Amino acid sequence: MVISQDIQSNKERYLAIMAGHGTMSPEDIVASVTETQTELHAIFSSASIEIAARKPAPDEWCLLELARHADFTELLVGKLVHLLARGEIPSAEDLAGSGIGMMPDDNRGYAEVLDDLALRNVALLDAVRALPEKPNVELKAPHPFFGPLNCKEWAGFQRVHDLDHIQHSRKIMAAMAG
Repeated sequence: MVISQDIQSNKERYLAIMAGHGTMSPEDIVASVTETQTELHAIFSSASIEIAARKPAPDEWCLLELARHADFTELLVGKLVHLLARGEIPSAEDLAGSGIGMMPDDNRGYAEVLDDLALRNVALLDAVRALPEKPNVELKAPHPFFGPLNCKEWAGFQRVHDLDHIQHSRKIMAAMAG
């Protein structure tokens, strides 16, 4: 498992964000996560298909790969928020493919990935809005770097994940412009 230097250096700040989401109302979580979802999607949408498919370096992700990763991760986070809130343990099928730097093996084009990501954004926010009046916050699922998180902390993880990929996508865009 490779953890980027950016994530390692921001671990405490990111943990604080996730812990803060653990105490927020669903409405406040939705507002927080919407902010980063919108910013990340705007960056992705600003790149042409040609730019999105080019890697800044042979061993780095292009925007298309980053968007595929963001889409896949958000699908998993939405499932975790929904299931954990109801005291349900996610099945192996629910978590299939999960892990640091997970990348789905697919051939979707950039426009399709961005459309799917927009749908995942809505689905995650709907999962937060649909939290039970008293969600189960005792049941936790492990994150391989941040440790065990409850349903609300997983929603906060989405903000953290978006923040990390906002800076990552800006670096890619800067490299492509240079």
